[in-house]
Amino acid sequence: MDEMNSAYWEDFFPILVQLCFELSPIFICQYFRLNTSGTTSKIWWLLGFAVIPLVALLAYHNSMFVQQHLLSRDVTLFILWLIEGILFFNHWLQHKSKNRFKFALNMDTGLLLVFILLSFMWALLLNSHEDPLNNQPIPFLIDVKRNVLNLGDLIAYWCQMMILYGCLFVLYLIHHHLLIKRVLRQQGVVAYLWMTTLTVLILYPVLSQLALWLPLNQVQMTLIPSGDHNPFDFWNIYIATLVMVISLPVILAFQAQADYRDVAELEQKTLQTELKLLQQQINPHFLFNTLNNLYALSLTKSDVAPGMVLQLANLLRFVVYKGGLDKVSLADEVTYLNDYLALQKVRVDNKCEFTIDLPSEPPGFYLSPLLLIVFLENAFKHGIEPSNQKCWLNVSLTFVEGKLLFICENSLPKQKKAQPEPGIGLDNVRRRLELIYKNQHELDILVSQESYRVTLTLDLNE
Repeated sequence: MDEMNSAYWEDFFPILVQLCFELSPIFICQYFRLNTSGTTSKIWWLLGFAVIPLVALLAYHNSMFVQQHLLSRDVTLFILWLIEGILFFNHWLQHKSKNRFKFALNMDTGLLLVFILLSFMWALLLNSHEDPLNNQPIPFLIDVKRNVLNLGDLIAYWCQMMILYGCLFVLYLIHHHLLIKRVLRQQGVVAYLWMTTLTVLILYPVLSQLALWLPLNQVQMTLIPSGDHNPFDFWNIYIATLVMVISLPVILAFQAQADYRDVAELEQKTLQTELKLLQQQINPHFLFNTLNNLYALSLTKSDVAPGMVLQLANLLRFVVYKGGLDKVSLADEVTYLNDYLALQKVRVDNKCEFTIDLPSEPPGFYLSPLLLIVFLENAFKHGIEPSNQKCWLNVSLTFVEGKLLFICENSLPKQKKAQPEPGIGLDNVRRRLELIYKNQHELDILVSQESYRVTLTLDLNE
């Protein structure tokens, strides 16, 4: 026994070396084809796909060449076409247009791939035996050499087995895309049961007869469920019904998952659209307030008006070019706040005392733009501007372990005892915080008769 195993291994390595030598011209040509471009690549393709196979085909007429060559003509051509098919498929995957066509591995394509694979496995099994359908039961043994040497029979078996599985696939497609998506969803359960029963009764003998016309079923014991030549046999309708029964919960489960995914995507798009609208609402609100300030200064012919126009231009530039972004740097946001406060100080410095604590070099965090300015706008609009007496504004921005702490506190006019109406700005910022920083923020508003205090804690680590 040891001597026999040794003989096998002694024959294996010379055969392996010879196979590598015989296939090396094809692989060499394909290698240079993939690593060159233009005319050179085409020349290598022509050499490997046409010239070398043609020389090999001519050499097969030489009996000495055939005796010394391990690979037959059919096997050589099969390897050549297989390599070319793989390269073509790879090229298609890399250059296919995603806008015009998108391959999705959904339930339909997954089931189709399973049927194709099963058909190929059955073809390998049938082609491994001599006249298998007349010598049943078929032994579960795949003869690789026999399949390689009889490629024509293998392809014929494969095509016929795909037609057999295709009959089941047709039932599934009708059930999925017509009976469930159209009838069940639109007409209800009763209509679905009637239409499904009618579909099975009409299709099962038609599909069974189609399968019986295949050459591989021209034997006494066929490959249809009944095993005979009667398309109306009970076992044929039994399998058709079984396909419907088994596929129903699976299809409904996949549809539920797809519906959930579509709803989630729609909600995400709706939130993004709503967020953009909220940001757009902030811009005119700020613009109108600032223009009112400039109008008041222009009436007094103040010397600081030209400087304020320049500051307003810088503020509007931020709003236009960065206000619609998802995130801006914290340094840009702080600069924006400083410019806004400097612009407002010119108007109310005579009656308002400012305590501003904004970092000169903010950390490198990012946050949603125009988020903090709303609190300052409300402080001026509802606390400082209406006041006829001395007022004050305290603003601070600090950081603790990546968490932003923003405090804006202002005095309230004594003649206005009721709680000030915040307007659309504060409502918008609440909604933005809920959309962007859900479970990452805390917003506390404390209102008394003398002051209005906003405390925002924002986690910028996530």
